[in-house]
Amino acid sequence: MPTDAGEYPDCGERRKNLELRERLDEIVALARKLCQDGQLLGSSDLDQTRMRIEWLAEEIYAAAVYGPLEERGRDPAPEQGDFNSDG
Repeated sequence: MPTDAGEYPDCGERRKNLELRERLDEIVALARKLCQDGQLLGSSDLDQTRMRIEWLAEEIYAAAVYGPLEERGRDPAPEQGDFNSDG
């Protein structure tokens, strides 16, 4: 366990990458929804949720490694209902 206060990030640092925080909040909300209502969802809803979680995981990785979207110049996120369910 580090004892030096300089080894920890500045407490404001976790607020600098708001995209990462938003994506993490969304994936946690989806996980909670699946835990509570997963058995009630139809297969197409489960597929959409799975695709959204996979996309969020990629975005979380990119935001954590490469920084916020504005600094990367990537396309904006698709909305949750914008998935093609053809597979």
